[in-house]
Amino acid sequence: MEQSAYLKKLLESEIKEVLGCTEPASVAFAFARAVKIFKDKYSRGQLRSDFKAEVTVSRDVFRNISTVRVPVVKLKGIAPAASCGIYTKAAGFNPFSGIAAAEKRKIGQLLRRKNWLKVAVRNVDGIFVDARIKGGGEEARVVVEGSHDNIKAAYFNGRKISQRKAAVRYKLKSMDEVLSIVRRRDKGLEDIAEKFLVNQGKLYEQFRYTDAFEAVSGLVEKRMDGASLRVITVTGSGNQGIFIGIPFYRLYKKRGGKILPAALFSLLSQIYLTHGKGRISSDCGLAAKASAALVGGLSFLQNFNMKKITANMDFTQKALKGLLCEGAEPVCAMKARLALTAVKNIVCPKGELL
Repeated sequence: MEQSAYLKKLLESEIKEVLGCTEPASVAFAFARAVKIFKDKYSRGQLRSDFKAEVTVSRDVFRNISTVRVPVVKLKGIAPAASCGIYTKAAGFNPFSGIAAAEKRKIGQLLRRKNWLKVAVRNVDGIFVDARIKGGGEEARVVVEGSHDNIKAAYFNGRKISQRKAAVRYKLKSMDEVLSIVRRRDKGLEDIAEKFLVNQGKLYEQFRYTDAFEAVSGLVEKRMDGASLRVITVTGSGNQGIFIGIPFYRLYKKRGGKILPAALFSLLSQIYLTHGKGRISSDCGLAAKASAALVGGLSFLQNFNMKKITANMDFTQKALKGLLCEGAEPVCAMKARLALTAVKNIVCPKGELL
């Protein structure tokens, strides 16, 4: 496969629409798949009314899922996320989009049941979810690990029924490679960047924002508070997708396709930084990755050389060092505004780009 094809797959795999925060979505996704396996394998083809559930998650997943509101039900915690996954009609990694009034009633009934769910936290970093559905002496189990939608293995009654080999993904080697890719002006890659901006921009238009700071902080706050926003995530993060997407959407409206190479530079930078820093950690992702990725793209747009671009990116990370992730909660909106202010001061102090 040619490099451009690998890069296209890489971008498409890292840019996805998701309703709600991705840690609750990952738990819901794991349970949705476990329920499907249970129904497919269980002789009666249905979920018993007296089923039990168990879930083990990493400390990073637990931290975020404990503080953010799950959309549709507007509740915090693993139980609401798990119940949504059990009853969702969605097939892919957008579980909260598959819940209508009938499913919401079932979720409410389940949440009023006692002792239907056991929760454990594993002392590991990153994305890890182990979901189990039990009933009638049968058990279906799904393990999600590495990324929010990566099913590492699935089991029925303790027997492994599938194990996904890690997909061969192109791994960006350096920021110099990012620059080289962007300079090729690959139309397929720029089309993906354009689609990302247009779809992310729908929220900007929906709420009639006129200011990047208000839009970024406002959308992050709404999302953390459980609003049913269809956000385009980047490297598994909706907040970071908003942070990169909204400023470039505003520039796209003003300048059109001329800004697509710069937007692509930011997206590839975000992916490159995630390769090194991970998808989720105790560090705020806006500070550790997205702010530097945005600075990189805006620096590229101003025709800075690579030395200046990387210097700006490094300075941004240093300026925001120490900003921690204490959970996925409305205060993330203040962190987003702080990070965007740092971006403005570093790369466009006169505000011409923001």
